[in-house]
Amino acid sequence: MAKTCMKTFLQRLISSPQTPALAGGLALQRNKPGLPVDGVIRILAVPATVSIPLTNYKREILQPGVHAGQHIKCGDMLAQGIVASCSGEIIGIEPSRIAHPSEMSVPCVIIKTSNTPDADTAVHTPLNSLTIDRIERCAVHGLGGAGFVTADKFRASGEIDNTVETLIINAVECEPVISCDEALMMSEAANLVEAIASVVDMTGCKRCILAIENDKHQAITALKEALQRTEVTPLIELTLLTPIYPSGAERPLVRRLTGIHLTPGTPPSSHGIVCINIATAYAAWQAKLGYPMTSRIVTVAGKHINQAVNVRVVFGTSISEVLKQTGNTPTHKDSRVRVGGPLSGFDLSDLNVPVTATTHCITVDPVRKQGPVLPCIRCNACSEVCPVDLLPQQLHWFATADDQQGSLRFGLMDCIECGCCDAVCPSNIALTQTFRYAKGLHREVQTANLAATESENRYRCREQRETERAAIREQKREAARARLSERADPIADALSRVRGKRKPSPDQPAKTSEPSPGSSMRVNQSDDDENDRNQSP
Repeated sequence: MAKTCMKTFLQRLISSPQTPALAGGLALQRNKPGLPVDGVIRILAVPATVSIPLTNYKREILQPGVHAGQHIKCGDMLAQGIVASCSGEIIGIEPSRIAHPSEMSVPCVIIKTSNTPDADTAVHTPLNSLTIDRIERCAVHGLGGAGFVTADKFRASGEIDNTVETLIINAVECEPVISCDEALMMSEAANLVEAIASVVDMTGCKRCILAIENDKHQAITALKEALQRTEVTPLIELTLLTPIYPSGAERPLVRRLTGIHLTPGTPPSSHGIVCINIATAYAAWQAKLGYPMTSRIVTVAGKHINQAVNVRVVFGTSISEVLKQTGNTPTHKDSRVRVGGPLSGFDLSDLNVPVTATTHCITVDPVRKQGPVLPCIRCNACSEVCPVDLLPQQLHWFATADDQQGSLRFGLMDCIECGCCDAVCPSNIALTQTFRYAKGLHREVQTANLAATESENRYRCREQRETERAAIREQKREAARARLSERADPIADALSRVRGKRKPSPDQPAKTSEPSPGSSMRVNQSDDDENDRNQSP
């Protein structure tokens, strides 16, 4: 623990004033296996079936725009922001597990793939200039880990002040084992510079920072050579950072490069900053050429594999299929398959979960032998390495007690789940796992509160409608009473209206209206007088 803290302190000392050191973090040993020796990244074959989850980065369920039995082509929209990664026939839309710490299940579109070579065929007409609409149409999502919708990032900056002051291209792949971005830079440096230039032209930014760690020597050399051959070199600043984990996370990186502290819920666009992963910029450039984002580079590594490698995988391919095609199917009984790096990743119990935009690394390692979990001794080691200035030991106290208010007060939603606190805890407390659970519980409470609020609003609207209808009925009754009060004999008028509505039966003649008693007496008296006159001599 003391050695780790000393390393962090030394890293802060040797950092240059232009690139301030990360607050906290860990100085980890470089471990980047599977980098392409010949600069070529292998493309895995499309499997017989792929499974595309119908969910977004917020884990909200999306409504499908397709149905079972439908034939689709690569790039067709399956739901809002989700495109088909290959051509084929939809054989079902059913719940299936996805790669998530909670092992949650969501509706997935199951596609029986065809033999059409989709990877080499452009779906859309190439553009002269990159646009946000094209990025959205090609379903470009963030490839750095969170999977945020890229078009929404650019739109957010335009909605605030219609300008992008600083564009940050994040090539800081700081977690050990994960090397997919570095492999991309080594193999596609020239195209990456062109991609960055396209994004710079689209945003009209005043400054572009290409941030990369200074231990990626081959990637830096390739990028420098490519930058020398482009016209936008003066605008793109190649900034080399001291390798400190987790410098690649968005909020720590923005703070390290610009000095701006982003609170949770405050996007970088509120300060005129857009931060995207370098692989995301490459996907946006591919969209400009007409190719939807249907695959990504995945690092396959670990102590229980035959050969570490970086491969390009079509979205929807299962983890087991990736391991099979790379020759790394687990053979040891004590192996565990993990998605993500050694600190921020999580173990899988089902290898049939699909690869998505957030699946950047698959590791096969021996089962972790962890010592007994001991009580917290308040050593403060976790708070010293926290990159977002939290007190994990205090936060753990409230999270284990399911105290939502206390957890939120101590910055539960500020946690970026980097795992630094787990790495230095002498009591072997699973802090990150506890915080993930507390976050999930908080989201469930928020969802329940939102549903209750919507239900209450619907009830109040119904009550208001019923009140308005009752008021209208009462107004009609009052108008009817007013009309009745204006008449001399309302009962006689009512009887007259009833008699007027009566219809004679078909077998009886119509009856004349009966004379009133007074008129009958007068008629009878006239008849008597007439008879008297006729009988007189």
